[in-house]
Amino acid sequence: MDVYRYLRRAIGAAICLSWFWGFTALGQPTTSAPDPVTSDPTTFDSAFPATSVGLAITSSGAPMNALAYLAQGKGPHPTVLLLHGFPGYDSNFDVAQAIRRAGWNVLMFHYRGSWGSGGDFSFGNVLEDVGAVLAYMRDPANAQRLRADPNDIVLIGHSLGGFAALTVGARDPNIRSIASISGWDVGLAGERAEANQQYRDRLLKFYQTTTALKVPAPDSMIKDWIAASSEWQLIKRADQLSKKSVLLVGASKDTTAPMAQNYVPLVQALRANKSDGLSEVVLDTDHLYSDQRIALTRAVVSWLMKQR
Repeated sequence: MDVYRYLRRAIGAAICLSWFWGFTALGQPTTSAPDPVTSDPTTFDSAFPATSVGLAITSSGAPMNALAYLAQGKGPHPTVLLLHGFPGYDSNFDVAQAIRRAGWNVLMFHYRGSWGSGGDFSFGNVLEDVGAVLAYMRDPANAQRLRADPNDIVLIGHSLGGFAALTVGARDPNIRSIASISGWDVGLAGERAEANQQYRDRLLKFYQTTTALKVPAPDSMIKDWIAASSEWQLIKRADQLSKKSVLLVGASKDTTAPMAQNYVPLVQALRANKSDGLSEVVLDTDHLYSDQRIALTRAVVSWLMKQR
């Protein structure tokens, strides 16, 4: 199918979904409960209130800065591991708060070498870091302290975080549900870096000047990325992902991770694998969903409530 015809159809379907969510119980709460997307709770548990806990989680010996939003109630609560993008200027805290209001814990963290976390940043390290945080969340003592169910964890990621959620979640048999918001196909981008010197030069300049990431040897980091690019392509995960519940959210005006390269191929691969758990939402906005924050939150929370 022509990619642009596909995108037009996807956007049309998204408009229909928006109408559907606006007038059915899928997107709107019953009158007996507040809408977690737009309303604060009306009842409170004074013994186990909603709260936030700062954490330091170790990955390969380096401490990573983390924050857990704990839902009110004794629990144990299902938990979302919410992964930010590259480098992570927007961490989707508004989405995280709505998820907590819906009764889920949310844990967010900064990868090694990003935003003050210890160690060095690399895309390979990001995948290891997600694994380290999952191990932390599954530790019985940590789960008890965080009022969390260690057997009920959902991965949700934006951009680079979408890549990490799909890649790590695909190979983890205990992860049943994964959401990717404008997921960036790091494997395909690595192939581009190999073929395009101008693109590599822009990346090198970014790594050399950014204060958000610690990359001591940018040349080596890019070489390692290129070497792993074939294995990291998201369509290579389609067979594993087709056995899970997967939400793919795309933005039609995304110029950072354009849908034609980063969204459409994975959707087509999952369909080819006859995925029964695939959900798709396309919103008419940019990579950060700047003017569609409520719609994005609605899509994520509505899908998430069906994962229980």
